[in-house]
Amino acid sequence: MPTLTDALSAERFDTYLNWAGGDQALAERLYTYNVQLSAALYGPLHMQEVALRNMTDKVLIQRHGLNWFDNPAVLTTGYQAGCIAKARQTLQQAGKAVTRSQIIAELNFGFWSSLFGRQAHHLWQTLRPIFQAKGVQRGTIAQELRELRLLRNRIAHYEPIIALPLAQRYASITTVTGWLSPSAAAWVANYSTWPALYPAVPILVPDPASGALVVAPAAIPFLPA
Repeated sequence: MPTLTDALSAERFDTYLNWAGGDQALAERLYTYNVQLSAALYGPLHMQEVALRNMTDKVLIQRHGLNWFDNPAVLTTGYQAGCIAKARQTLQQAGKAVTRSQIIAELNFGFWSSLFGRQAHHLWQTLRPIFQAKGVQRGTIAQELRELRLLRNRIAHYEPIIALPLAQRYASITTVTGWLSPSAAAWVANYSTWPALYPAVPILVPDPASGALVVAPAAIPFLPA
């Protein structure tokens, strides 16, 4: 009978097996926990991304008009222009109408994050008011979004996330969402399953002898049976 390792591939499962010190059953529990935590983060990340997209679009419309994404003075990098072109192409290939709202919906988190990077500094004075936080800096926003984008991508590609500083990442999600929309932050607080799943202890810690990451004994009771 095929095992879970066969289904996942040995190479992918070896990461968990190494963390579990070769214990197959513990490695499977770790893998399952990684899946559960990834699922628990999806909703909060979704809300944060949607809030960022819609608030950003709103202020750019006010400053540059409905089709701000076609203005070369707004989108100044090849990456950003490429995202717009790709969105149009994707819609055309899917047989969908290439409307403004469809283009906006098709743009990924990487695109929206890029509007806060160093190369988009010219947009900051326009975008700054969407964040309801006194004294927040563009660089802070850019760094927060960069880390959340990397987390989102790892989840989307079914990669391990339990070695990341997840308490810090979740705090970042809720903080940025709160800056964008208190209502969106309240939704996350009401419906997120994360607090019930994630322990107030690290899941992985360095082994004292080798320095390699291993399962923290204090985290084992929180792992699914």
